[in-house]
Amino acid sequence: MKTKNKWIVALAGMFLQLSIGSIYAYSVWINPISTLNGWNSSQLKLSFSLAICFLGLTAAFMQKFVQKIGPKKAGLLAALFFGIGLLGSGFAISAQSLFLFYLFYGVISGIGLGFGYITPVSIVVKWFPEKPGFASGLVIMSFAIGSIIASRLILPLVASFGVSGTFYVLGTAYFLIMILASLFLSLPVSNAEIENLSVKKSSIPLKELLSDVRFYSLWLFLFLNTTCGIALISIAAPMAKDIIHINDSQAINFVGFIGFFNGFGRLFWSSISDKIGRWSTFFLFFVIGICCFLILSQTQNSFLFQALVFIIISCYGGAFATMPAFVKDVYGADKMSAPFGIILIAWSVAAFAGPGIISLTTDYSLIFYLFAALLGFAGMFCLFIKTKVIYR
Repeated sequence: MKTKNKWIVALAGMFLQLSIGSIYAYSVWINPISTLNGWNSSQLKLSFSLAICFLGLTAAFMQKFVQKIGPKKAGLLAALFFGIGLLGSGFAISAQSLFLFYLFYGVISGIGLGFGYITPVSIVVKWFPEKPGFASGLVIMSFAIGSIIASRLILPLVASFGVSGTFYVLGTAYFLIMILASLFLSLPVSNAEIENLSVKKSSIPLKELLSDVRFYSLWLFLFLNTTCGIALISIAAPMAKDIIHINDSQAINFVGFIGFFNGFGRLFWSSISDKIGRWSTFFLFFVIGICCFLILSQTQNSFLFQALVFIIISCYGGAFATMPAFVKDVYGADKMSAPFGIILIAWSVAAFAGPGIISLTTDYSLIFYLFAALLGFAGMFCLFIKTKVIYR
């Protein structure tokens, strides 16, 4: 396995993730679209939830197809769906059709997200068998970086090209970047042979997977951690304004740092997991989350509040980056694609569950206590399942 080749593949995977990571800058679109077409924030947030939902569904049910056609073609499909989704979203905006916006941004670009997310992660991990956590973290970190870049580009582009024009510009740019990156995606020679064999033999039948307690454990770990993290992301700016009374400029910086720590946590925690193990890393996520949410419920100190949110978000990002290596540990590199894809359904469900919990009450302290309780349950379950299940 040539060092040069694996770094080229890693870089290609990073650019693919960077492009689709722009989905996490979606909140920046809400005010311009609402001002132009009069759609309220609740209507517009549904598009984001739909996109994440179809990401998970595509990742879960298209794994065999992705294995069959190979990483290059899967990457090209990601570019096609994501590009059409953004271009169609621009058309939907100009046509003032909320239904078409749901279809293009929520469904079609969501399918592109699914292809674009699972393809580079599962491929790059196989190029770095000695450091799977670092490899997955490196690629998935780019997803968060993509959101930071997009959040800085959207409003200046809107000022120059209008809302629809910005969708056209970004859709075209991301399409071209993803096409180019996909051409450099490939499996190591030995893994390519394994991949072809696993497609023929259907390495892990769905029935077998659904009877495996290890699969449910990984799904639950990702779901609970993501529910708490994505809920904070969805209300970050208004929450900070209400609790620590920051102004609009400070709120923008706060959201920007959330994006940074989301990305930093993906590389940091996935690298840590190579040293202490995946079970221990996820247990740390839950313990850290419990402590942070309990302190958040009691503090109005601006610095402390923001620092705690950044720590929680680093664990949120870290869970995404660590999970591919976790699945590899449990099922092996040649069989990880199918379980990893289905586990990502947890992200889809959390995209509705997190904001849904937030919408139940305006009492932030109660929300923080609830999230601490959820993570407390996750931590206890993690300890229990680790002692009962041999996972390799």
